[in-house]
Amino acid sequence: MKKALIFGAGKIGQGFIGDLLHEDGYEIIFADVSDEVIEEINEKNCYSLFLTNHNYEEKIIDNVFALSLLKNQEQIIEAITQVDIITTSVMKTNLVSVAPILAKGLKRRLDEGRSRVLVMACENAIMGTDTLVNLMIDTNIITLDQLKEIGSYPNTGVDRFVFGGIYKGKEGTAVSDSHELAIERQKLDDPDSKPITGAEYVDNLEAVLKRKIYLVNCWLAITSYIGYTKGYKMVDEALRDEDIQKIVRKAVIESAAGLERKFGFSNDEMNDYINDMIIKRYDDYNQEGINDPVARVARQPIRKVSPDDRIMGPGYIAAEYNLPNEHLLYGAAYVFKYDNPEDDEAVKLQEYIKIHGIETAIEKFSGLKQGSEMFQLVLNYYNSI
Repeated sequence: MKKALIFGAGKIGQGFIGDLLHEDGYEIIFADVSDEVIEEINEKNCYSLFLTNHNYEEKIIDNVFALSLLKNQEQIIEAITQVDIITTSVMKTNLVSVAPILAKGLKRRLDEGRSRVLVMACENAIMGTDTLVNLMIDTNIITLDQLKEIGSYPNTGVDRFVFGGIYKGKEGTAVSDSHELAIERQKLDDPDSKPITGAEYVDNLEAVLKRKIYLVNCWLAITSYIGYTKGYKMVDEALRDEDIQKIVRKAVIESAAGLERKFGFSNDEMNDYINDMIIKRYDDYNQEGINDPVARVARQPIRKVSPDDRIMGPGYIAAEYNLPNEHLLYGAAYVFKYDNPEDDEAVKLQEYIKIHGIETAIEKFSGLKQGSEMFQLVLNYYNSI
């Protein structure tokens, strides 16, 4: 049986990457820091997924076991020398903790003369595998030339609706049918191969990543920032507010039009993507047991209103092609109203506005120049809220 090692046994690790690899017949080894998660997996050598689009039908992922990143490092290093595929799902900020042990394992694999291995960071981050490679080089355990000799390292884009909770009386992860794992084709040893059947193999990963961030993340972010101002606590509440969704749908259309022009997506491709990854998710969010706080989606407003992120990024692309972007800018204005006292970035943002004024804040955090047409629109919208 083929073997895979997944760093991170969280919702994406179990609910997405683990699911795809299980479908391809892999035995799966998880490496995680949580004793509780490790014990739960090893108790039965399986775990449960619940399919939101099929009345929470239970799906068993078997042939799995887990190792502790803190207590079983030697076993993990040995596993790295033997598996057929290695992935991470730990969040980009935690890759620095994975890099040393992965570097040790790959160096041993090379020294033992074993076969090349596929390594991918499956994170909600742009070019996450490149980040992981650089972090491994920084350990001085393995060099770039040695990494190139022992493996291939394509970047990926990931997207799936996943939520942990109690479903049908069991603890597990709820997952939707719609998903996207995009893999850089040109960085595979064989560009025509498909090492994971359920993945999409692409030549322009930047286009795929920005499509996801500038459509799906944009949709949820603007929904949440406006929803917060209207007093909603949960994302599904804001998604059911038709006044909010009229604005958000127009923002998504503006974003899609810019993406079509910049990256060459056809209108049919874009409409299919929006239908699969956004419209169908309205139903997902309406499922019983799906609880997603507005505060989670809206967290880190300074990052999310930056020039290349989910709201202003597509706003700038639309402007580049002289396309409408008023609803995207309307959404940006609500970011500057986000004053959640439990969010460190929100507190920092509001303190900056109080000291320096909203005009300076818009320019500093969104990159819009004072006096420009886009700047004035955001300012006017902000003042009208």
